[in-house]
Amino acid sequence: MKITIEVVPVEQQRKFRGKPIIGDWFFEGDDLTIRMCDLGDWRYNLLYSRHEMDEAFLCRHNGISTAEVDAQCNMPDKEGEVSDPDSFSGYHGATYQNQHNDALSAEWIMSRLLNVNWSEYGKAVQKFIDSGGTF
Repeated sequence: MKITIEVVPVEQQRKFRGKPIIGDWFFEGDDLTIRMCDLGDWRYNLLYSRHEMDEAFLCRHNGISTAEVDAQCNMPDKEGEVSDPDSFSGYHGATYQNQHNDALSAEWIMSRLLNVNWSEYGKAVQKFIDSGGTF
């Protein structure tokens, strides 16, 4: 098994729902590749890529394929959809919702260990999303 984590320019990142994504993961056989865009702070990059790695392995462990996650990421939001109270950040009804949330909780713990302000980190992520990756 080989795990590759690389920071790539936004132009090289896949898009979901027509927008560039910050982090992306996929398996090729037993090898995991994580690609992410630079969030401007090595700690933010570590947190985001660690989230992607945790989510990927939790999905694999639970029999959820990369293709299944990709398909669900590309589904349009349902208008009027009510937030799931068991979800930290959406993915309502997605088969990988629990794996995403578990990875998010580990990401939060690591942010505390790195003295990262969770709110400021969230603002950096949102800034990337809102700008379409142009910072």
